[in-house]
Amino acid sequence: MRKKLLHILGAGPWQLPTVRLAKSLGHRVLVSDLYPNRPAYALADFHEVVDITDLESTLAVATRYRIDGILCDTTDIGVATAAYVAEQLGLPGMGHETALNFTDKGRMRQLTDRGGLVVPRYRLVDSAGGLKDAAAEVSYPLIVKPVDNQSGRGVSRLADGTNLEAAYQAARGFSRSGTVLIESCVEGSEIIVDGFVVKGHPQILGVARKIPYPDTVTVSSRIHYPGGPPGSDFDRIASAACRTVTALGLLNGVFHAEFIIHGDEVVPIDIAARGGGVMIYSHVIPYISGVNANREMIQLAAGESIAIKPQPIPRAANIEFIRLPPGRISEIIGIEAAAAVPGIAAIHFNLGIGEQVGALEHKDRRPGYVVALADTASEVIDIALRAKSLISVRMDDAKNHFGIA
Repeated sequence: MRKKLLHILGAGPWQLPTVRLAKSLGHRVLVSDLYPNRPAYALADFHEVVDITDLESTLAVATRYRIDGILCDTTDIGVATAAYVAEQLGLPGMGHETALNFTDKGRMRQLTDRGGLVVPRYRLVDSAGGLKDAAAEVSYPLIVKPVDNQSGRGVSRLADGTNLEAAYQAARGFSRSGTVLIESCVEGSEIIVDGFVVKGHPQILGVARKIPYPDTVTVSSRIHYPGGPPGSDFDRIASAACRTVTALGLLNGVFHAEFIIHGDEVVPIDIAARGGGVMIYSHVIPYISGVNANREMIQLAAGESIAIKPQPIPRAANIEFIRLPPGRISEIIGIEAAAAVPGIAAIHFNLGIGEQVGALEHKDRRPGYVVALADTASEVIDIALRAKSLISVRMDDAKNHFGIA
């Protein structure tokens, strides 16, 4: 029997688990990526260098290889492309219009607003001419962000109009469409909801609290999945998540959503039709829920049946982020000792020796993180902090090592 050929968009480090898993399930794999040297090329059966945001070029590659399925489950930038190619070739997919609902924050706001959810006050701006009027209608404090990017790139929080023009230009610089979203700040507790939709029925796989840095409130210092029996606010969180994915039209597939609990309201902030980053998708969700969402997405793309049955009482997980002062990294010490701490699932540095640490402007500027897994909330935080305390970094020609923050 001919093995199915799956086309995976992206060939970087975050796609490696998907490529490995697809091959272990007996599939052949084609990967495509914009860059000529990517780690997944060596694992895949075939690879092509092509921009995964380019719909027609990706379709041409997929057609030439006669693929049996396509997926982009680890990065926003290829979600719409995968949906477009699947639609054109009659393969399983969410549909191109649905993919746009999840990758364009302007559409996202409009659809959740129409769906009856509580959303921030918002305006869409595509030129500097209407900037001040839009900000006045929304009122300060407010958030300025690109409608079609990820990881907090180009996002600013403004208390007043002093830096409005600069914030707009920063957001526009990261917006592929050139459109910028201006929305009111919603105060409250930030949460993440991970789940999976099967035939229009969403199931919750995990709920986490986000703890922001005090001086950079748009960037988290910790993502904590407490585990244990659902809390008193679980039902309204689950309801808001289900209503959000329904409003955006997702019938099958994984989702990763961010909300703010503001009093009695659960306000949707952002939602992606892909797995969560920083190993949430590959390590955390399978452990806490008992559901390997990565495996289910591969089976979905291959046209196979799936079954999502999370365990009734979730386990705990904690992602502790690493922060360093600006400068060049000259030495990293203690990773092996930290990784040996029982309960540590992974330690990852985005930057290596000789690379520069910049200002913490968005999520991708965090130097790295520690992932811990355990049965209880207190235990998992202790494990993460113990491992983190064993790591130190020397910057430039500093005489002393910096313990990581």
